[in-house]
Amino acid sequence: MLCDVSNAAERSSNLPLTAGDLVGAWRLQRWDTAFDDGSVGFVMGAEPVGLIVYTIEGTIITTISAADRPAIDGNDVVHEVAISLFPNWVGGTQRRHVSLSDDGRVLTLSTDPLVAGGRRGVQPLVWERIATG
Repeated sequence: MLCDVSNAAERSSNLPLTAGDLVGAWRLQRWDTAFDDGSVGFVMGAEPVGLIVYTIEGTIITTISAADRPAIDGNDVVHEVAISLFPNWVGGTQRRHVSLSDDGRVLTLSTDPLVAGGRRGVQPLVWERIATG
């Protein structure tokens, strides 16, 4: 188990919470900060977007961003980086070449050639759309 979700939240009815109660995908409704002086702030803007997924095995997947989405520039998407495994990317932009399959189910985002592990190459990330509903 990657994460014990058995005590991760409280029910308004005060019934015991089980891991199964959290299983599924959840859309972020709001994220604000209540400051000691009584004022309220918005770390990711007034209308952030986010998704968190809990699996029965205890895996958690989450992503949150400001409402202003990446810019589309021709066949490229430009991401403004707020958080990254690479600290030198934070505050900058990352351009990715976009390809969408004819049926709209597969999205490929690829880099320009870059050096990784001492070798030059292109890094495509291939994503499959998750069915909704």
